[in-house]
Amino acid sequence: MKAIVITTGGGPEVLQLQQVEDPELKDDEVLIKVEATALNRADTLQRKGSYPPPKGASPYPGLECSGTIQAVGKNVLGWIVGDQVCALLSGGGYAEKVAVPAGQVLPIPLGVSLKEAAGLPEVACTVWSTVFMMSRLSAGETFLVHGGSSGIGTFAIQIAKSKGATVFVTAGLPRLGADLCINYKTEDFVAHVKEETGGKGVDVILDCIGPAYLQRNLDSLNFDGRLCIIGLQGGAVTEIKLNTLFPKRLTVQGAALRPRNPENKAMVVNEVEKNVWPEIVAGKVKPIIYKSFPLSEAVEAHKLMEMMKAVVITSPGDPEVQLQEVEEPEIKDDEVLIKTEAAALNRGDIYQRQGFYPPPEGASTFPGLECSGIIEAVGENVSRWKVGDKVCALLSGGGYAEKVAVPAGQVLPVPSGVSLSDAASLPEVACTVWSTVFTTSRLCPGETLLIHGGSSGIGTFAIQIAKFKGAKVFVTVGDERKLAFCNDLGADLCINYKTEDFVVRVKEETEGKGVDVILDCVGAAYLQRNLDCLNVDGRLFIIGSISGFVAELNIAAMFAKRLSIQAAALRTRSVEEKASIVKEVENNVWPAIMSGKVKPVVHQRFPLREAAEAHRLMESGNHIGKILLIA
Repeated sequence: MKAIVITTGGGPEVLQLQQVEDPELKDDEVLIKVEATALNRADTLQRKGSYPPPKGASPYPGLECSGTIQAVGKNVLGWIVGDQVCALLSGGGYAEKVAVPAGQVLPIPLGVSLKEAAGLPEVACTVWSTVFMMSRLSAGETFLVHGGSSGIGTFAIQIAKSKGATVFVTAGLPRLGADLCINYKTEDFVAHVKEETGGKGVDVILDCIGPAYLQRNLDSLNFDGRLCIIGLQGGAVTEIKLNTLFPKRLTVQGAALRPRNPENKAMVVNEVEKNVWPEIVAGKVKPIIYKSFPLSEAVEAHKLMEMMKAVVITSPGDPEVQLQEVEEPEIKDDEVLIKTEAAALNRGDIYQRQGFYPPPEGASTFPGLECSGIIEAVGENVSRWKVGDKVCALLSGGGYAEKVAVPAGQVLPVPSGVSLSDAASLPEVACTVWSTVFTTSRLCPGETLLIHGGSSGIGTFAIQIAKFKGAKVFVTVGDERKLAFCNDLGADLCINYKTEDFVVRVKEETEGKGVDVILDCVGAAYLQRNLDCLNVDGRLFIIGSISGFVAELNIAAMFAKRLSIQAAALRTRSVEEKASIVKEVENNVWPAIMSGKVKPVVHQRFPLREAAEAHRLMESGNHIGKILLIA
């Protein structure tokens, strides 16, 4: 027979259709000629090598199937050759034939096709055994399902409604009867649950996320509430506040179906046939099939099911962000989908994590304002870019993920001579510096530019491009190591702001005149001192306010020297404005990079899962240049 073989742990491409031996039939088993099998999250975990089959089970993936009985073991009663059935498996569904204990076999419910029936055993047994047998959901109670659009979720909505429960879901389908659908990307499900229940909370929660949702789930429960965890998409380890459990008498349970012994599975299957099959026959619960593939296209099926990973800010605060499985972004007609190679950290990511800098409306909720990678899909109206192009991009958010959707006008080619990962360090700094220092503040050859934070990503880039354009460059930094680095990049004057008064040094070096343009990330604390440093017709551009937003201003000083103060953030600009800036950057900055006159400065690279460590490094201030996350 043919079966899908996992050749080695890894991505979907490790699945191969191969010729293998037929399974041997035991006395208490039946042999099913498979009509169809359904994909489950456990299949993707097994493929990756993190969820091996139980001892003695088939090594091929597939936890449920439908088909026709081809042979029966000598101890089997109740089933005969030719019966059309579906079955709960420990493995082996991705094959033309599978042997399964007779107690795990179910008849095809009336009104369900043989093919559709393959989508029932795993979800029915999982939901019934956890929600009803373990957590004892009763008519009149309220039930919250995370992942309401999944196979488990769509089934749980229907069976819970048929049994008289009120159903809340995150990312669910209203047409299936859910009473409340919460968009977890834009809404706080805890607050929404409390609002809908008059502050009480729900009675039962079915959760596939795990640690990332644990405390929030507990906060969402009513007195005597029960939380049943059936997946760990958000990791395996977290803290639990036991004092949350005591006052409301809460129960936390975890369960997996696959490791149960045949006797336990047979018991669950029997309960499902008695309690769930009548609801299916009555038309109250229906199988939801998204798409069908031939067995030979298991790789494509896995790609469709696979969720991407992204760094999620679970709540505002410290760097303890979490890598979670999330839904892939949908691209619009004028967007491209980038498979991310790397993303760069920016100060805006820190502020977003702390709760001070929310993404613009409609933007990804995940942090990350720039990335590099390979285009995986293009929208209908996109003409310049094609699948396979190596690019980097300016984002409104979403860079800390394996994939990101971005307007085509914000995409740039990777400059020749720059690696794909290092290119992630360019879009935000290039667009920020060009739009502020050159487009708005009109820095010209022969003028002098003062950069505060010369060793930052912005600073190291601004030094190089300003020198390339013929300007004189002064910088402030905080230690001798950074002074030396900026000097090597070409800065004409490096000032240690901790030991020197930068106003005095600037005046000394310019014979009292001052500089023409200042690029400042400090804000309030430096405002008056910056004005004191400016030449006649000088321009101060503020791109950050590390020291705060409120400062006293001596307007008289501005009149005397015709000074300008400007401030802007790149992230909040319109799509059209960003596209215009990106075009200017490609025309004016990319040639400098390709000639080797301007180079990306990368301090350290972290894997995406270590985003918290990368944030700690950035907040310490001990880096020079950019910090990258490798997807």
